[in-house]
Amino acid sequence: MSKYSCFDVKTKDHICSLVLNRPNELNTMTRDFWVELGDALEEINRDSDVRVVILSSTGKHFCAGMDLSAFSNGVDDIPDDKKPDHARVGEAVYRTAKELQGYISKLEEIRVPVIAAVHGGVIGGALDLITACDMRFASNDAFFCIQEINIGMAADVGTLQRLPKIIPDSKMREMAYTGRRMLADEAKDSGLVGEIYETQDEMLDAVNKLAAEIASKSPVAIYGLKAVMNYSRDHNVSDSLDFNALWSGAMLSQADMTEAMTAQMEKRDASFDKMVDVKKFNESKS
Repeated sequence: MSKYSCFDVKTKDHICSLVLNRPNELNTMTRDFWVELGDALEEINRDSDVRVVILSSTGKHFCAGMDLSAFSNGVDDIPDDKKPDHARVGEAVYRTAKELQGYISKLEEIRVPVIAAVHGGVIGGALDLITACDMRFASNDAFFCIQEINIGMAADVGTLQRLPKIIPDSKMREMAYTGRRMLADEAKDSGLVGEIYETQDEMLDAVNKLAAEIASKSPVAIYGLKAVMNYSRDHNVSDSLDFNALWSGAMLSQADMTEAMTAQMEKRDASFDKMVDVKKFNESKS
């Protein structure tokens, strides 16, 4: 994996650890953070050895949210007498927001499940980030906040769209309108996190065991599950059944099914071939 300034990225036993690594800055989401997030997820998606991702963090808080300078897109640096009109400034902000939305949506789009393991503050943009993950787990000190209303803006990179599909809509609206903190117990009761743990170490140990179990399954079947479940969440039953059937027709692996069933009969761990390496289109084949 490439070297990043905002993340540590390591893969072992088919499990990729994607770790926010700027603890002294509370892992705020700077410009570099956003660009590196997109690059890291693209690299992970192309790595045929990766079967599951654990997203975690370092320091006191998981992530203190958006560095607001990431929103300016250079407009703030233009002298007032040369600034474009309001519509053009608004259009530039729109494009910036769409770009940031795309980086977070990549968590849903990559072929492998992403497990968020959070501690401390999950604030503003950090909540957008984890709502795009497949599963979420928390340590006892975790809290969650739709922070944007507290700084005079509406959240706009994913929380308002994804969170009401995870927790009750009324509770999401309450959090969005008030900017209050949701503590770990309430997050579990609401369905935002699957489980809470006394410490971060205990949480990471449990999440790694879960990731290892996922990594032991057919990687083709896991990809299919993620694709079908995400599609079904956003479409009606009829369309989702059709998508499911098309996926099965195109990518049902007889080899993996045979290996899975044989391993069960022989009472051994199954061994599946890795996915095919896919280079970027403009990379040399050499």
